[in-house]
Amino acid sequence: MLYDLVVEGDIVLAGGKVLKDGWLGVKNGLIAESSETPLKGAQVVDAHGYLVFPGFVDGHVHTRSYEGEGITATTRAAAAGGTTTIVDMPFDKPARPVNSQERLRAKIADVGNEAMVDVGLWATFSPEGDLEKIAEMAAAGAAGFKVSTIEVDPVRFPRIPDGLLYEAFQEIFQTGLPVAAHQENQEIVSGQAEAFQACGDTKPIDHALSRPPVAETEAAGRLLELAYWTGVRLHMVHGTLPRTFDLIKWNREQGVDVTGETCLQYLLLSMEALQEQGGRAKCNPPLRTKDDVEALWTLLHEGFIDVVTSDHSPYPLHRKETGDIFEALAGLPGVETLGTLLYSEGVAKNRIKLGQFVQFVASGPAALFGLGQKGRIEIGADADFVVFDPDAEWILDENELHHSVDWSPYHGLHVQGRVISTWLHGRCIYEGGEIAAEPGTGRFISPS
Repeated sequence: MLYDLVVEGDIVLAGGKVLKDGWLGVKNGLIAESSETPLKGAQVVDAHGYLVFPGFVDGHVHTRSYEGEGITATTRAAAAGGTTTIVDMPFDKPARPVNSQERLRAKIADVGNEAMVDVGLWATFSPEGDLEKIAEMAAAGAAGFKVSTIEVDPVRFPRIPDGLLYEAFQEIFQTGLPVAAHQENQEIVSGQAEAFQACGDTKPIDHALSRPPVAETEAAGRLLELAYWTGVRLHMVHGTLPRTFDLIKWNREQGVDVTGETCLQYLLLSMEALQEQGGRAKCNPPLRTKDDVEALWTLLHEGFIDVVTSDHSPYPLHRKETGDIFEALAGLPGVETLGTLLYSEGVAKNRIKLGQFVQFVASGPAALFGLGQKGRIEIGADADFVVFDPDAEWILDENELHHSVDWSPYHGLHVQGRVISTWLHGRCIYEGGEIAAEPGTGRFISPS
């Protein structure tokens, strides 16, 4: 058979099995065959000596938290980093959270016009209720529902009261979709911030010190208990502490349907980065101790963390570098660096295995959102893949990245491993430092 496209290289299959000097055949944008012997195609990708990964899936991205970023800039950066699918959070600026079927459909249309990779969409709901909208948004293709136990913005990113969470979890359970929550205790965080500011303790490190571990773990425990009694599928986002994952593990053993996520920054940076980088390193939840960082790597290796994401939420430096750290915006760019840096710091340093890497940034998030065509190199799956040089060594330069802001918290980091090219539905969208896609190349995707 003559395929539309054939790829020759070290093909990374399910579980991290490598088909050495293997071949892939692509037909009509789908993987049609994997083979140990050469295949024929109208186009040939010579990836000899390189790993061929499934396209990465980043399940925690904020394309519109900063109005200067947007879907196009984020998906452009994703393509350059080997990420072929993102799942975008619903807390869009200006104050237009995706909390109705109408807003969800409008954003789906925007994805069709603006995206360079495939995009799934989280939805949310307002603290006033409107819970009948949950089923409507699920039917319209939402990937899941995101809520917060802390108020970031009263309209765009509000706190949902516990009583309403209890009712909403029951409604979301009926949809079968996951619910994710930003888990921090409002009273602890607000009270500590006020106390620190009253004492004049407004240095960058005071951001981390004013949001103590108990603020995260108390809220995590509360959400897990709500999930226990409602049966909802709970996804715990951006866990920063070993105890958070201990709580997840214990509740899973009690029958709670729960998955756990950490983010790249909590694996690569400790709170000392706030002293070194200032407001650049401000994120919520905050960076933790070096011991916490090492413990998260241990949990990854032992299989107690399900996925790793970027929590990509970039802001320009003038909104990050402020005299009072409490005035700086919280969020880091990261969608472009997710896969490469997790490989460099994880696989290349023998902290995690190759199969675990694929689970954390490809098959795991795809399964979480029911994206059956994504995250795996398998017959019938979308032909989304990454040609990756595992031996390339280079220094990360923030000026070479593709998001809208001109900085990265990982600037100057020595990296092993590099994306050579990224392919979406059998089409090259990035190669050799150049974007080969245009807005509208990506598609909206929903749970299968």
